Amino acid sequence: MKKQIAHRSIRFLCRVMAAVMLLSTLALPTMALTAHAEDAVEEEVDAEYEAKKKAYREKIMADDVTTDDLLIGSWVTFYSFEKDSYEYQLDQMAAAGLNFNMFPRDFGSGYMYDAEYWNNIEEQYAKRNMIYQMNGSMAEKNIAIGVEYAAGKEHCVGYHVVDEPTADKFPEIARLVKLYREADETRYPMVNLFPSYAPEWALGGTYEEHVTNFVQTIGAENIEYLSHDYYPFRDGGVVLTDIFADMEVLRKVAYENGKLKTHAFPQSTAWNGTRMPTVNEMRWNVYGYLAYGFKALSYFNLVCPGSSDTEGEGFRDSLIYRDGTIRDPELFAAFSELNWEVRGLSSILMNQDVAHAYHTDKQTANVEYLPEDFFIQPEGRRSEFIISVMEPKEGDDQYIMIFNKNYLRKKMTGSFLVDLSGDVKWLEYFDPFTGEYTPVKLEDGEMKETFLAGEGRVYRLRTDEPPKEPEVTEPATEPITEPVTEPVTEPATEPETVPVTESVTEPVTEPVTESHTVSVTESATEAVTEPATEPATELATKPVAESSADLSTEASTEVSTGEAESGCGSTLAIGGLLLALLAAIPVMYRRKE
Repeated sequence: MKKQIAHRSIRFLCRVMAAVMLLSTLALPTMALTAHAEDAVEEEVDAEYEAKKKAYREKIMADDVTTDDLLIGSWVTFYSFEKDSYEYQLDQMAAAGLNFNMFPRDFGSGYMYDAEYWNNIEEQYAKRNMIYQMNGSMAEKNIAIGVEYAAGKEHCVGYHVVDEPTADKFPEIARLVKLYREADETRYPMVNLFPSYAPEWALGGTYEEHVTNFVQTIGAENIEYLSHDYYPFRDGGVVLTDIFADMEVLRKVAYENGKLKTHAFPQSTAWNGTRMPTVNEMRWNVYGYLAYGFKALSYFNLVCPGSSDTEGEGFRDSLIYRDGTIRDPELFAAFSELNWEVRGLSSILMNQDVAHAYHTDKQTANVEYLPEDFFIQPEGRRSEFIISVMEPKEGDDQYIMIFNKNYLRKKMTGSFLVDLSGDVKWLEYFDPFTGEYTPVKLEDGEMKETFLAGEGRVYRLRTDEPPKEPEVTEPATEPITEPVTEPVTEPATEPETVPVTESVTEPVTEPVTESHTVSVTESATEAVTEPATEPATELATKPVAESSADLSTEASTEVSTGEAESGCGSTLAIGGLLLALLAAIPVMYRRKE
């Protein structure tokens, strides 16, 4: 009697395990189909996003560029035309997202050229929808020549007069600027000022006094761009963060004098005492200026100046070396993508004036700090952000920019507490790659956003009632739960009544355990361990986070595939173990008998 009970128990257990193994096997195609479906959805989303990105960039390229657009240019932009033609080098500039050229000539040749030269320049820039400045100088005799050459040229927007004048030259500059304006009211004279680390004798006082003195002497009505330079990336990995104090001076003086537009020179060259910036530092430099409301940027430089690394100031590297080679293609690609990203913000930022640029930390002196009662506050004691408060020139749309001051960490998540009890009811993120808005999700008043190093993100403040969230969660749960519950119960009830002969257990022993131990081990190690490393963090960010959309697409595909293989591998492992146990029980029982 006891043997019969034992036989029945063992047979029942075998049937249960066989049923479980069968269910595991049946689940494999379902899991594989689910994984493939998820991959297809992700690929469809990526393809849709890339299509929107392409369409938005084509729109930017087609729109006529004027000084009402956010300008991106360079100081030195050409190398020898004996190596590559003017047209080729201009195409290279346009492809990299530059739409403005302060010096549309080779630094090593001529000065004013002639009428034929400038006629050709106009033709070349018109073809590429770019604008430029006419050569100018402190020589009064050149004013009439420059005005004559610029006449009728739609893409010529101004005259470069002088770079980094000392304070004692301001009266003479004011006289020349007025002559330019009288001769040509349609174009602006350009003067670029020193940074604050220039000697005091050159500044004539504090830096704010220097900039204020310039505006008052020249006259705000004669200034299109209030411009300066500041080069923060020094030898030994040093970064001069006092640059923010200089930005604040130009923002404040420009804002208080008719809300003038501002211009600056992000660093992209290495010379004596300085170094080439990294991708993250370059983004930090550019977005730092945008956070302070600057409307035009000219890189210093696109092309390495000079004829050798040892002459003059020792210029030794830039985005393009003086022989025309791009030494760091990865940096150049990131530089190009950054420029298109910035141009994608033009429609928003050109209609906004930065009234305040609030720092959330107090590591920088002579800047504004975030008020404690401001509606958005960062969480964490070591938050390093600038929150820029903007005012619209036209319309009622109000924006803020949140700029990540950290240039060392490749990515970071910022957490902010948002008070929606006042006028602001919800926020929208503006995507500079597609030109579209996305509502910001808040959980218990907390906003979490992922930032690249040195990245700025622009948000529109909405005062109307927020849209209702679409109900998308409920349908997603039904297909997952129902197929799992039904098949599990039925096979477990039958084994007591259906007899199992010895011939059922015998063939299951050796072949099944061998095949499953091999396949389970291979799928578990290859599929589970590899995707869990770096691509998982890449997937957690928005698709525009990387400088190349191909990288984010590759990462998302790799992670989703890995998850599918991991799930299948786990199911196979369970099935294999059950089969091994199923085969071993009759053997063990016979040995006991």
